[in-house]
Amino acid sequence: MLIDQCPHCHTSHVHTNVRFNEALEPKQQLLWWRVVRCQNPSCQRLILLTTNAKEDVQSIYPLGQYELETDVTVSQEIKDDFREAGLCLGSGCYKASMVMSRRVLQRCLKDQGCTQNRLVDAINYAIEQNILRKPFHPIAEEIRHFGNLGAHPDDDQLSNANRENATQIIEFARLLIHDFYEVPASAALLKQSRQKPS
Repeated sequence: MLIDQCPHCHTSHVHTNVRFNEALEPKQQLLWWRVVRCQNPSCQRLILLTTNAKEDVQSIYPLGQYELETDVTVSQEIKDDFREAGLCLGSGCYKASMVMSRRVLQRCLKDQGCTQNRLVDAINYAIEQNILRKPFHPIAEEIRHFGNLGAHPDDDQLSNANRENATQIIEFARLLIHDFYEVPASAALLKQSRQKPS
C-alpha cells in the first residue's frame, strides 16, 4: 500500500509491503491494525498503521516528522507550527493539523509585513501589495478555509476534516514557505555568484 510519508526515512508517497493485518474488533472490522515495511531500499523499516476497512490510513506510528529541511532562515515559530501540523496529521488529529497549517500561513504573512488581525484581510493585503503571488492566492484561501474548520465550531464541516485534506493543506503550507523563503534565498545566492570577479 502507499502512504503519504515514511516516518523513518521521510520518503514521500512511499510504497509499503503489508506484513501483518488484524481487525481490532473481529466482529465489526471497522478499524484494522497493519504492520507494513517501507520499500525504500535504504530504509526497509517497519511502520504500524491503523486503517479503516477500505484501507484508508487513519494514523501512523511512529509519528511522521514534517521538519523543514532547509538551510534558509525561517523563524523557529514557523518551524514549530509546521512540525506540529505534521505530528497532528500523523496521529489522526486532522482538524488540529489544519489549524496548525493555518498558523503557519498567518505567521508567514506577518513575517512579510501583513499585520492585519483577520487572516482573510492579511491575504487580501498580500495580494494587493504583490507579497503573495496570484497563483498562490487559491492555496492561501484553501489553508484559511480548512484551518477555519478546526478553529471555528460554528462552521464545522466534519466530513471535510479528513486525512486527504489535512495532507494537502500541510503540503500547501510547505509550498508557501518555499516561495517566501527558499526562492528569494536561492536567487540572492545566484546573484552573488554572478557578481564575483572571474
